Amino acid sequence: MEAFVNQPFLSRRAKISQYCTWGGMAALLLGLFMAQRNLLVSYIGLLIGMVGAMVGAHYTSTYVREPRADQVFTHLLDGLDKRYALYCYYLPSNIVVLSHYGLTVLLPKAQKGQITYQNGHWQHKAGIRKALQLVGEPGLGNPEKELNTEVEWVKAWVIKNMPEIEVPVQGVVVFTHPEAVVDVHDASVPAMVSVELPEYLKVGMKGQTTLTTANQKELRRRLDAVVAAGKRVS
Repeated sequence: MEAFVNQPFLSRRAKISQYCTWGGMAALLLGLFMAQRNLLVSYIGLLIGMVGAMVGAHYTSTYVREPRADQVFTHLLDGLDKRYALYCYYLPSNIVVLSHYGLTVLLPKAQKGQITYQNGHWQHKAGIRKALQLVGEPGLGNPEKELNTEVEWVKAWVIKNMPEIEVPVQGVVVFTHPEAVVDVHDASVPAMVSVELPEYLKVGMKGQTTLTTANQKELRRRLDAVVAAGKRVS
């Protein structure tokens, strides 16, 4: 399996992370310094500082802190055959696998510990890490809704750019932390820990619609052209 990672995209996100983090800290210090001098300026500085710190933390956890999602999946899926290709940060969704089953969106979730889904509700026993979510550490959110949204983004891009090819697009929620424990019942989307993903892509999707060899080659050609252009598409 080949893997394509948009390094310029990651470099830009790393710079945004730095600017927001250091700018946020500077604004927080300004807000504290002005607390006894000008209350309005102090409030504005503290507000800007909090927003900057939260944005910086989000970008750091998603695009900077290692192992990043692209690194996890590149290593994890390395043993798949040449029918598979991994595209990271080139398409409307961050991580997408091309295979004879079409395009599969991978939604990484880095939460540690027990994750459950039951009766329409996702839950994560975050413990003390819950407090970190107040400063930008990503929470579990609603993986089902997030994945469906990203699948629709990719579908829309395919329809716009390759209307002559019918490309199946599906998705998987993947919990990448090695200490994640996933207990999912009746979710409308597949969800699993990362070590289960290779087998799912090889065996778990059997019975789903597949691309013809000609259409898969054409889709691969179009995606490789996106990589050659070096820009993320929307």
